[in-house]
Amino acid sequence: MRSIKSSNIIPYIHAENDRPKENCLHGHPIVSNGHGGITTHAGGGVKGKYKKVEGLVFDTHYPNFNPMSWSYPITEDMSDIDLELCAAGYDGINNVTTYSLHIHRHKNRDISMLLSTCEDIADMYTGIRGNGWGGVGSMFSAGYNVGFKGRISSVAKSLKLKKMPSSTAHSITNRLSISGGIFCDEFSDKNVGFDEMVQLQTEIWPKNRNVLNGPACWIVSKNLGNPKHIDNDVSRSYAGWFTKQTIDNKSAWFLFPDWGVAIELCNDTWISWDGVNCAHCSSVPHLEEGNNIYSLFTATTKKVYANAKRVNKCESLLRENKVQLKSLCVGDHVSLRWVEPLDGSKYMLPKRAKRKYGNKYRRWLHCIVSNIDHMDGTIQLLEKNKNKRKLSKLTISEIHNRVVFGWVK
Repeated sequence: MRSIKSSNIIPYIHAENDRPKENCLHGHPIVSNGHGGITTHAGGGVKGKYKKVEGLVFDTHYPNFNPMSWSYPITEDMSDIDLELCAAGYDGINNVTTYSLHIHRHKNRDISMLLSTCEDIADMYTGIRGNGWGGVGSMFSAGYNVGFKGRISSVAKSLKLKKMPSSTAHSITNRLSISGGIFCDEFSDKNVGFDEMVQLQTEIWPKNRNVLNGPACWIVSKNLGNPKHIDNDVSRSYAGWFTKQTIDNKSAWFLFPDWGVAIELCNDTWISWDGVNCAHCSSVPHLEEGNNIYSLFTATTKKVYANAKRVNKCESLLRENKVQLKSLCVGDHVSLRWVEPLDGSKYMLPKRAKRKYGNKYRRWLHCIVSNIDHMDGTIQLLEKNKNKRKLSKLTISEIHNRVVFGWVK
């Protein structure tokens, strides 16, 4: 296996016509892809979030995509490669910003645990990134995320997983924890910020949330081909790719079109990149029946980071600055530490169990003071969000222990 030990500086391709162009839109070969827009025999493309065009992909099945003709093709026989992708404004003098891209591979190694973890998550978890992407294949979120209730928690179980024995979910969680250790072994000594990502996660993680050993946020992809995009994360990205069989037709590639970098994907390939600043995508893989290509991916998402920072800031304000009833006015903006009330079956739990429940399920709501009763020493809050909960009146003690000034962000 060939290797490139020294870092190579890769220039950003400023001229749009000089960059490699996608050749497929929603499963149709592209007729034209220039300043006049993207058209196929089936119509044009629609722009979406994260600087992507829905359904616009690279596909070796159609003409005009040959990754071997790109400026920097990295084939499956090349490993231990470190590239520096220049920022758009790089001039080598006043702007020397570059983004590290690392690739390494292993041959003839047992990856059965990693592969089975990906297979189980793809089989039993709910898919994500469907609407608005128009890609091929599937993606699944695992580990931790910010749920629809607005707090960091384990990814919600799919209906299929809910019907399985609890040991099934525990097995996947344990294997993700083991995977975190494997990722540490793969990336810690590669100077790509992996240890810093885990340390940042430890520092910002809310004290009331349990966390996996190692990375908390995981995504699995299966046979993915997606549009060029940037990631909504606060850290670098780290991923490994796994297959049961070899891919002989050279259809699976991880791409950085703005730099002309094409990385051929094969079993036990490991890549770290700056997904926030470097637009990237996966080509559409064409695999033999019975073979799939999975990736196991981790990064600290911006949503999780922002939620953790907000919770920590609210908790800090609550300790340092107790809100007094007399300091409140009708119409004031406040943040309320709220826990969904216990139902009848749990209402008689002992105090320790109630405290544990409150620590686990509390979240912060943005509210408006709608009424103040100075005679009773209570206030009434109205939730800001459109799905307003009916909130109970708060006593002076509850104001001290659950309310902070402002809509903390």
